[in-house]
Amino acid sequence: MNDRYELFGIKGRVAVITGGNRNIGRAIAMTLADAGATAIVLYGSDEDAARKVCDEIREKGGRAAMYQADLPDVARLQEVVKAIEKEHGGVDILVNNAAVRPHSRISKITVEEWDRVFATNLRAPFFLAQAVLPAMVKKKWGRIISLGGTDAYWGKLHRAHNVAAKMGIVGLTRAMANEVARFGITVNVLVPGTIDTVRPRPDWYPELETGFADRKNVMPMARLGQPQEVANACLFLASALSGYTTGQEIFASGGAFPLVRQPWDEYPAEEF
Repeated sequence: MNDRYELFGIKGRVAVITGGNRNIGRAIAMTLADAGATAIVLYGSDEDAARKVCDEIREKGGRAAMYQADLPDVARLQEVVKAIEKEHGGVDILVNNAAVRPHSRISKITVEEWDRVFATNLRAPFFLAQAVLPAMVKKKWGRIISLGGTDAYWGKLHRAHNVAAKMGIVGLTRAMANEVARFGITVNVLVPGTIDTVRPRPDWYPELETGFADRKNVMPMARLGQPQEVANACLFLASALSGYTTGQEIFASGGAFPLVRQPWDEYPAEEF
């Protein structure tokens, strides 16, 4: 544990991070482990990446473990939670990070694609929360954090299913937060903006060719975010410091929502 994280109060806690083997999930797993939690990396298919994250955490003196689970498989999720409880104790922190974001026009979305998005992005976070809540209730302490997306607030083109699922996460979070608050459990949504990550399907992101120039034009900070910046916000929501913050949407988006960048670069800096 890094001493500078001591004030966050999560030393000895058990944190499950879905998709903790890459991009934002990796940064969250590394950060929570650095703060003294046992980072449980839940991965879908890339076992090598999950093992690498766990090895890096252990090399730094932290605690980590990995479990395979396909998020649409609710029975497997429940099985994994039971295994974690047996081997590490009850889950204290759940970070619903993993999601799928296929790009399809409304006219091209199939029933199978719609169901896959909702099974991964909305159903899995609920049933994972349902599985970990009994231990949290018993301890009278818990943190559930689900990652949203600014695309949902903009109504991003060609992502109707993902937009609907991500807005569903907001409603689900509010309902769960209201129901479990009396047990010392907080439930929040962390909403990243456009983050500098590796896209598994670059063909879905023509903006990559221009470095997301169009998006940066509407971001008040006029730059992409870094995975660590999202992880830092997640650390706060996972920590003892956020005990009175629940049912909220916390944006780590460079001001991209609800703000729109003003043409400050048209004026000399000395005019500020």
